[in-house]
Amino acid sequence: MTVLTTTKAGAKTARPETDRADSYGAAWDAVRSADGDAASFDWASAVGALRYAFQPIVQLRSGRCHGYEALLRGFERTGFANAGELLDAAEAAGLLATVETALHAKAVAAYRALAGWNEAKLFLNLDARLIGRPDSPWLARDPAASRNSGIVLELSESRPVPSGVAVDAAVDRFRQSGAGIAIDDFGVGHSGLRTLYEARPDYVKIDRFFIAGIDADARKRALVAALAGHAHALGIQIVAEGVETVTEFYTCRDLGCDFAQGFLIARPRVDLTALPNRYPVVEDLNRKDRRQPSESHRRLSEVIERLPPLRVDSRKTELLDYFRRDGSAAIAPIIDEHERPLGLIRERDLKRFVYSRFGGELLRNRGLGDRLDDLVIRSPVCDISTPLDRVIEAFSTESAADGIVIVEGGAYAGVLSSGALLRLVHERNLAMATDQNPLTRLPGNAAILRHIEGALADPGRGHVLAYLDFDNFKPFNDNFGFRQGDRAILMFSERLKAWAGSAGAAIDADAFAGHIGGDDFFLGVSGGGEGEVLARLAELLALFRSDAESLYDAETRVSGGFLAKDRYGAVRRFPLLAASGVAVVIPPGSHGLTPDAINAAIADHKTAAKGAEDKLFVVRLG
Repeated sequence: MTVLTTTKAGAKTARPETDRADSYGAAWDAVRSADGDAASFDWASAVGALRYAFQPIVQLRSGRCHGYEALLRGFERTGFANAGELLDAAEAAGLLATVETALHAKAVAAYRALAGWNEAKLFLNLDARLIGRPDSPWLARDPAASRNSGIVLELSESRPVPSGVAVDAAVDRFRQSGAGIAIDDFGVGHSGLRTLYEARPDYVKIDRFFIAGIDADARKRALVAALAGHAHALGIQIVAEGVETVTEFYTCRDLGCDFAQGFLIARPRVDLTALPNRYPVVEDLNRKDRRQPSESHRRLSEVIERLPPLRVDSRKTELLDYFRRDGSAAIAPIIDEHERPLGLIRERDLKRFVYSRFGGELLRNRGLGDRLDDLVIRSPVCDISTPLDRVIEAFSTESAADGIVIVEGGAYAGVLSSGALLRLVHERNLAMATDQNPLTRLPGNAAILRHIEGALADPGRGHVLAYLDFDNFKPFNDNFGFRQGDRAILMFSERLKAWAGSAGAAIDADAFAGHIGGDDFFLGVSGGGEGEVLARLAELLALFRSDAESLYDAETRVSGGFLAKDRYGAVRRFPLLAASGVAVVIPPGSHGLTPDAINAAIADHKTAAKGAEDKLFVVRLG
């Protein structure tokens, strides 16, 4: 990603670029008046030779264009290889702030030449060396004039912030100028979580490194899921950078990312005359996706409160009227001019005005500002289609004490109160208790069926769905007692849990373990190499054979078997306890399979599995 970028959404047409001296006059005058060697290079011509290619940033669930990142092009005409070299030279010449300001002005001019430019944000990447400096771009702007500018300053992690700079104070100065804040290239730069903590950004852009191949990399999925949950709890929105495949798109969306950009959606375009505000490729992907969390959407739709929002440019007297209404809530959701949530205003925070001697007059005093910006607090944000488990896991009762703002297609939809969130937690716990084996505490049949259905609806990855059970368990149970039978079941379940946790992560796969009942178990693995999964599955069965020897006395172990009655009442010899399994392999790209087809494949090959040398029989479908 270049050091100088912008974003823009909803654009239709563009005007020809105006004369650079007219567009950036003050900046060019500062460059031309520089002394010494700094003035010997024609910085105005270098910056003027650059142009922008726009790439969309799109809402993952609606296809709505949230903005465009404008990537600098034309460095071959400047003598520099890229933006980094240009800015390094400007810094060496003592002109970094001036050149960055001129580039920002050029970006703004291109942005505002587009029809509908104010329908989305304009992201400007700010060189980290300028953070905390008094000559940084945008600090001298009038906040009132900048409030609706749509500007978001990206703090790139490609360079370190100068030592001794208080990032939180520097960022506050940018906010006071009317700008929003984003962290760019998150995860591969210098500051990482510290910058996230200090900058309190509105957006975090996850670097392409973590997005590339995320569908097949369990560690990347775990990191992105954790970041998305943490960010949303703080009211921060997530942009996945460099989405290039359908499976990356679905994975980022399902992990909770809000926006995406990348070649899958659109490549950067130099022609800015016909930029759409919606992207059919995203709409088509969501429409075709069989994994739509419709149950989550339905349940959240039922429990959220459709509190009427207030626009941030509403007068403060309207806020007082809002809380005076009969039966009104203790919070007011605040949105921008495009219905995107900005946060909440709490009624209790107004008490210092309402109950003070001149508080009401202060709120009504236009000279102190008649917008609501200074009263808004950041709140957790969650999409209405997010799976309920992810909603519950992502938001603690503390972070959601005032409620969670629910969005649909990026626009405000309602508020999930802390009480409603607790009801969802109770419902989930109750559902888990009723669908959990009381002995092993593993998920039961309903959860297993949901897993199978989810795997069949995910053709982007390969899956292994394995049915596992004990050989000759009834004679063992009858001969050695139910207590030993329970020991065997618990012994195998612990092996299965460990396998799903450690082995799944080791082969970059998602693993799910379930207990059908009795001595029947289920293991589902999504992703990972087929050969590695099957080899580890055979190893699991072999380990249980070894574990099960501890259930017998020394004499029985030496003899390798025991005498017991079979199902017909005849006494015969049975081997030591073992487990066998049928593994149904579903390669990537498979369509049209059903849970019934999986069950039939398992039933048809259970006998063959018990007779296999390694106790595993593999069936390939799809």
